[in-house]
Amino acid sequence: MAVETRRATPGTLAPNGAVQPLLRTALLATAATLGISGAAAAVLSAVSGFLLYQYTHARGVWGTDEPPTGTAEEVSFTSAEDNMRISGWFFPASGVSRGPAVVLCHGIWTGRRECLPLALRFRAAGYNVLCFDFRAHGLSDGRFTSVGYRETNDVIGAVQYLKQRPEVDPARIGVIGFSMGAAATIQAAARCPDIAAVVADSAYATFVDAAKYSFSLVTRMPHFPVAPIALQCAKWMIHVDAEQLRPIDVIGRIAPRPILLTHGMLDEIVPVRHAYTLFKAAEEPKELWIVPGAHHVGARDEDPDGYFLKVEQFLREALNPAGALLPTA
Repeated sequence: MAVETRRATPGTLAPNGAVQPLLRTALLATAATLGISGAAAAVLSAVSGFLLYQYTHARGVWGTDEPPTGTAEEVSFTSAEDNMRISGWFFPASGVSRGPAVVLCHGIWTGRRECLPLALRFRAAGYNVLCFDFRAHGLSDGRFTSVGYRETNDVIGAVQYLKQRPEVDPARIGVIGFSMGAAATIQAAARCPDIAAVVADSAYATFVDAAKYSFSLVTRMPHFPVAPIALQCAKWMIHVDAEQLRPIDVIGRIAPRPILLTHGMLDEIVPVRHAYTLFKAAEEPKELWIVPGAHHVGARDEDPDGYFLKVEQFLREALNPAGALLPTA
């Protein structure tokens, strides 16, 4: 009986249907590669999402200090546009009726108590003062912080609340912000003409650029590829596009109201070049105060006396038109 012999060639099936060795090896290698890549992508996504949650979820009360008895009133108000309930302290000026007011805006992951020492100084100098917990901080409502995006509405809500207080002259309201609060303050002043003067301490010009600079320091994770994935996660988790966090695009709208930009030369969170960039984009009247040897919002904490004198002098001139009563620092 004759037997027919067939020579198998690479890429064909042998009579029994088995894949030939060369093709089988290639398919296995491809499957393994895809499996590893898929697993790696899943791990990276999970890590990035976890980091995003860790750094944006709601924080409880920060600090333990309380205002001295009789100096402050516990208050609440709603943010502009989205009506988030915001909690804070109102400090009526000592011995002054219908005077200027200052809103103090803390940085991320802290709360109103970050601003308490400065609030007491301004109150003693004749200012009404409001300091509050941003959304997702302290006693305020909210699930996530947006690092300055929606916090802008909180600042505007604070100003609208002050305008209703009989102790406050609505034409003489200044806002001081720190870090995230500084970015929110710039954006709020660009939208809200009721803000008569701005002090922005350690503000970022663009969030994405600042995040590239400090991501590894803050999270102890490599910037690439974790940070880009985390920023993408932010779009669906907290509904914020980080590319829109750009105070530099709106700071020019604050004029002709005065703005003071201050920054530490050794800032390791937001590089000092952001202050120069913002100052260049701002319109007159404007002032830039770079503090040698200071870190992130360090000038306020390392030299509180000098810091208060500098900032209060700026606000005194900005909030007191000719003939108005000048508070005494």
